[in-house]
Amino acid sequence: MKRLPVISIVGRPNVGKSSLFNRILEKKVAIIDDTPGVTRDRIVQEAEIEGHKVILVDTGGVDTSGEGFAKETTEQAKRAMEEADIIVFVVDGKEGITPLDEEVAKILRKWRKPIIVAVNKIDEPYMEDLIYDAYRLGFPEVIPISTIHKIGIPTLKERILELLPQELRESAREAFEKEEKRKKAERLISGESNEELEELIDTLEGGKDYIIEEDVEKEPIKVAIVGRPNMGKSTLLNALVGEERAIVSDIPGTTRDAIDTYAKIGDDEFIFIDTAGIRRRGKIKDIEYYSYLRALDAIDRADVVVLLVDAEEGPTDRDTKISGIALDKFKPIIIAVNKIDKLQNQKEWERLHRELDLNFDFIPYAPRVFISAKEKKGLEELIKQIKDVYKQYTKKVRTGEFNRALKELMEIHQPPVYKNKVVKIYYGTQVKTKPPTFLLFSNYPEGIPKSFRRFLENRLREKFEFNKIPIRIVFKKR
Repeated sequence: MKRLPVISIVGRPNVGKSSLFNRILEKKVAIIDDTPGVTRDRIVQEAEIEGHKVILVDTGGVDTSGEGFAKETTEQAKRAMEEADIIVFVVDGKEGITPLDEEVAKILRKWRKPIIVAVNKIDEPYMEDLIYDAYRLGFPEVIPISTIHKIGIPTLKERILELLPQELRESAREAFEKEEKRKKAERLISGESNEELEELIDTLEGGKDYIIEEDVEKEPIKVAIVGRPNMGKSTLLNALVGEERAIVSDIPGTTRDAIDTYAKIGDDEFIFIDTAGIRRRGKIKDIEYYSYLRALDAIDRADVVVLLVDAEEGPTDRDTKISGIALDKFKPIIIAVNKIDKLQNQKEWERLHRELDLNFDFIPYAPRVFISAKEKKGLEELIKQIKDVYKQYTKKVRTGEFNRALKELMEIHQPPVYKNKVVKIYYGTQVKTKPPTFLLFSNYPEGIPKSFRRFLENRLREKFEFNKIPIRIVFKKR
């Protein structure tokens, strides 16, 4: 499988690594704060650099002080260096090169990889002389930047692409072009492009199949592991991938950011996204607010959402809210009930099943898996369910087959009359996967009530075996 190039941003704490990460992404993802060590784990995001798609990695920073999580974050940074194709080494131009910068440089020399020294906080042209101190680190590529004023960022991006091997650069370009095709489907759904919508109508009225312009190449399944704080998310992640990828601790809130981890299990590839626990809005303070937003972003990026529920406590209103967030984004949900080793008897199991039925009655199709991350029980079944729902999430239905099924459903049950007008649904087609999305054309789309939409959705899910996931149906006027 072709892979995306990996760009890792490293350096000592508080030199502006996360600011640069966000600036390259052109959105706020990594948590920024004046406190050194705010980013504790590796944060991984797909980024677009001049028409190329790359994997961008932010790190917690190399810190040899031994305080707090310094040892763990330093180890995470070293792993990011190992995984990288290109390393961007950030230093503070105002402060100058420190002994800790020199220690980072010493570590970097071991990897023999392309390294760009980004000298940050060069906020004015007259400050560019400050970069010469950075050359004593021993790396020829030195670029002055200012993450606050966006100075030097285009030059840095350009140099990153130039240093990439040809094969990886081509892979990055192809991935960007595939993403553009997915965006075309979203424009059809939103009605943003009338020209593309009219082209689709002409295709359907001509009796032709609409071909979904999406990648057919097998990709890693992106799995977001979500839940309330201290549900065992990081323990599950480490049990699945077999290494201490996330920092595991008994302190609720140890994982501040969403962390992506690649793993190959059998013949299947996965990217597991561990997230900060989602708390109630009223309990979110300061930096935790940004972690909450990152968890929501992780759900948005995921192909499959694994919601961890505590077997002993049972599901709560907060678990229901989290699943509701995923459902609003049409994400497949697997309810993973963790810590089953703490259940003492059959009565407790019966109580648990009743509470699950009550709290998740709005997603009866969502698979339930009972696990113990600590004892590594039920993990094979969890992987099986992830693969099953992903298969449905990426399933394609041919236009002719879909319209035959739609015609049969219309013969069984017609939409009710709207303002004394007969509501007709003429035809439809699937325009994208992830989630399976169907565009249907009607003379009065605004007159189709929710009850009929639910009927149609349930029957189509049943007909085309989308029995474990939500599907998306959008009506357009014709």
